[in-house]
Amino acid sequence: MNKVVQTDIVIMGGGIAGLWLLNRLRQTGLSVILLESGSLGGGQTHKAQGIIHGGMKYALHGQATAAAEAISDMPAIWKACLQGQGEIDLSNVPVLSNKQYLWSTGSLTSKVAGFIAGLTLKSHTEVLDKKNFPAIFQNPQFHGQVYSLEETVIDVYAMLRELMMPNQDIIFKIDPMEESHIELDEKDRLVSLKIHAAPMQTVHIQAQKYIFTAGGGNELLLKKLQHHKLGAQRRPLHMVLVKHDYDFPLYAHCLGLGTTPRLTITTHKAHDGKWIWYLGGQIAEEGVKLGTEEQTQVAKKELKELFPWLDFSKAEFASFYVDRAENSQPNGTRPDSCYFKEIENMIVAWPTKLAFAPLLATEIMQCLSHEKMKPCIADMRELRAWPIPALAKPIWDKLLS
Repeated sequence: MNKVVQTDIVIMGGGIAGLWLLNRLRQTGLSVILLESGSLGGGQTHKAQGIIHGGMKYALHGQATAAAEAISDMPAIWKACLQGQGEIDLSNVPVLSNKQYLWSTGSLTSKVAGFIAGLTLKSHTEVLDKKNFPAIFQNPQFHGQVYSLEETVIDVYAMLRELMMPNQDIIFKIDPMEESHIELDEKDRLVSLKIHAAPMQTVHIQAQKYIFTAGGGNELLLKKLQHHKLGAQRRPLHMVLVKHDYDFPLYAHCLGLGTTPRLTITTHKAHDGKWIWYLGGQIAEEGVKLGTEEQTQVAKKELKELFPWLDFSKAEFASFYVDRAENSQPNGTRPDSCYFKEIENMIVAWPTKLAFAPLLATEIMQCLSHEKMKPCIADMRELRAWPIPALAKPIWDKLLS
């Protein structure tokens, strides 16, 4: 006889999208459970730099793009949450920096002055006097310009903890799903999910709505559905970590000639107290075809050119790939915003970026409100002894000793 669990909504995937949505849905009084086969935030989320973008990086050619417009309202939503006044209380999440900086090298200073003056974005940008430059740019060898940008950088791991803590009773660790675990009827409605947590633990989940926020894991459902109007894509990055002894926490974008920052740096503390510079931007996009050693050499060359007054010869370097999973776009380009699609009693969703998680949750909840779902008689007794997935560990503590 099958063991059955009944609930209103099942969320598949415990990254930022699933956890944010879980917190919002639980406020409605509907019964919700979240299922995760790995660690919470262990996919794309724990590899995020923690930047709550306001759209500046999407307008480096001097004009506001559709992506910049879509994301421009996100910082205010996050700020309210971080102050304990928003839709989710994140007041215990450390803010690593209240600002991001834009800096130009000496050769680019005159070229970007007009671009800064002509920005049409909502986010505030300020040209700094040299006395107000971050400490790292106070060196006499720096001949560029620095701009202050209102973009918050948060502690991603603390955020995951805060989103998980009030929901430990409804988050469950499962074994990886297979196509055979997804039972559809002849109309492509999902009848039940068969989940496993151990050889002797198998349960069938029945719900009014199934929401898939599993990033790359969504591809399993799409393969099962063979839905011709919805596809997934992956856009890789090759990120770099630098562990050093310099007391220069930096949160900044280096301006280049293209529409992507030449280098984006955020700073984090390793478990041994040393600083970690986390490098993204153009170096990460162009490095996807390089091996670890080649990418490390490129990073060392960039740092030497941009910070000639610093010696990174004793620093530890590591690199890793991030597979950004999204809904498919023409020519594989980046989606402008988050995305979801309703298919019968399922919703398939991708946040696209960390900053879009609140918007994605709001749009999904608006979709559900139109259906006027009423709470069912939930029965989750069969899950009482099931394990809770662990929180993802910082990527730098995994890769650097």
